[in-house]
Amino acid sequence: MKGLLHALAGVLGFVLVTTFMTSTVVSGLMAGPETIAMIKGLIFKSMFVQLPLLAGAGATGMSLLGKRTAPLGLTKQLRGPRAFMTSLLLLVPASGFLWYRASAGVFDPLYYGVQSIELAGQAFCFVMIGLNIRDGLALRGRIRKAGTKGPQISERDGGPLVVADIPALKAADGSELQNKSVMALCRCGQSKNKPFCDGSHAIVGFDSTAATDESKDEILTYEGEEVTIHYNRLLCSHAAECGRRQKAAFDSSRKPWIVPDNATAEGLREVVTACPSGALRFSRTGEAPEHLQADAKGITVERNGPYRVAGIPLEGARHAQGANPEKYVLCRCGASTNKPFCDGSHVDIGWKDSAGPA
Repeated sequence: MKGLLHALAGVLGFVLVTTFMTSTVVSGLMAGPETIAMIKGLIFKSMFVQLPLLAGAGATGMSLLGKRTAPLGLTKQLRGPRAFMTSLLLLVPASGFLWYRASAGVFDPLYYGVQSIELAGQAFCFVMIGLNIRDGLALRGRIRKAGTKGPQISERDGGPLVVADIPALKAADGSELQNKSVMALCRCGQSKNKPFCDGSHAIVGFDSTAATDESKDEILTYEGEEVTIHYNRLLCSHAAECGRRQKAAFDSSRKPWIVPDNATAEGLREVVTACPSGALRFSRTGEAPEHLQADAKGITVERNGPYRVAGIPLEGARHAQGANPEKYVLCRCGASTNKPFCDGSHVDIGWKDSAGPA
């Protein structure tokens, strides 16, 4: 409800200030003194609608942002007060003065000087409110953030993942899901319209802050005669592709759980290629470790699990040691301690796609 009120107040405020500017210019060029005086009176009176709208948009915006530190949200918080104070301290007295002078039929240099200042103030408010509407749409995943291009994924603090111009969005069975140019994907685990965001993060108070145990960010090596496997457990999403493909070499019930010599080099390459998180790397003895991945690019929604991403950068990401910025998994259940990345918590809590708010 707060989101709707915030949007409504912002749009109505934008419509009003646009109307003020348009009517000022048009009446000044085409209308007679009586019409100008009438319009100036309407503008002055409408300012007492504009001020509550701007105050309401600011208050609901601050409430929606809460303690989040999203740059777009913080920028919006700065613009709103500027538009409000400009309206209160400049536009209200200027419009009142212009109404008084126009009603008296006085259109002298002072009148036009004040009108120029009023127009500049209206233009400033127009820009501030317009930019806030644009950034609000970007925060909600309705449009992509200004100044960005190409396939991209970005986080919204306390909110969804916003994806733009991705090559494909697929279900686990390979079927194509709805793929618009810009989409908001749920990562709180509570949406009733998974994988898409329906605003549930605001209802449940989703916290997108990572609480990673840095001690888990380490690379373990398992050496074989020909091949060495490198593994970072912090990156692992427990997809179990390794165990399904090469059980003899990857068995979590034993120690060490990876024995490279129990599989062929080709079999190990297949496993590392199939690993969706990039937790596994492959190297031949004496050579540098490398990530292996298929050519397909896009996002696959794992059933009861994370988003598997291939070939799409994550804006502003802080990757763990040995991570692959071109192949990783993003949390969808909301429980990962390594947000936005998946750490396998969906398995620990038994999260299912059918989960949603009561």
